[in-house]
Amino acid sequence: MPRRFICPHCHSPVDPDAMDSAAGPSAHYRICPVCDEAVLIALAPQPAVEASAPSGVAALIPEPTP
Repeated sequence: MPRRFICPHCHSPVDPDAMDSAAGPSAHYRICPVCDEAVLIALAPQPAVEASAPSGVAALIPEPTP
């Protein structure tokens, strides 16, 4: 029995090998051959965010002056 993937857009059973690959800046996709919609497969690795600036309420509190 061949593998099948159910498209979340058109609900058609699709052979994963028949789907074209696509990639964006934040994710990897496959294109459904029935409805031509992108289906999210995996998120792309994102660069690490530096924690140099305080966030939230701590950013609003001024530093004490000596």
